[in-house]
Amino acid sequence: MQKHLVVRVLAGLSLLCSPLVVGAQTPAAVFDGKPEFKEGKALGYFIWRDGDTWKLRWMTFGAAHKFAGRVVVEGGEIESFKRIDPDKERQLIRPGKPGAVVRGPRGRAVGVRPGRAPVVAEKNEDRIEQESETIVRWLTNTNDDLDGVDIKVTRSTRLLRFNLLIDGEARPQEVEIGRNNVKPGESPVRALLRP
Repeated sequence: MQKHLVVRVLAGLSLLCSPLVVGAQTPAAVFDGKPEFKEGKALGYFIWRDGDTWKLRWMTFGAAHKFAGRVVVEGGEIESFKRIDPDKERQLIRPGKPGAVVRGPRGRAVGVRPGRAPVVAEKNEDRIEQESETIVRWLTNTNDDLDGVDIKVTRSTRLLRFNLLIDGEARPQEVEIGRNNVKPGESPVRALLRP
């Protein structure tokens, strides 16, 4: 019994001392700078701060995954919110075709043949929205593209809490933050702006 307790304590201490594991409230400075990633070459979430803008992106290797979550602002409010890549939510499957004049045997116009409208697929099931003054929420199906949000918060903001799910479960090993690609190893990820 004591042997198992010692092993658990040592395992806990090694996690606390590991440079890849971040504390319960990570200082905002750890989030500074864009992490390294290539679109479509990773599965997971990437979070960073660029000046006064917080950026959150998610992507896959090409297999479809459901990304859901929310960002909660504590001690302040959302100043602005921008969805990333909304133009790619509409995909042109087949272009339209203009109508044509129908000509008779002597070359005279005898009618008009109607054209064909373009065929467009839309990802209406994807939702990325600001739910309130303090919450941004999303639910997307992503297969090989990049989705995300940019958020600016008021100066009074004390803490940002990132609740991140992939296929309905928290996967902290698939989250990287800041220019050093730090893996916080916990869920939710908390960015401490002010003590």
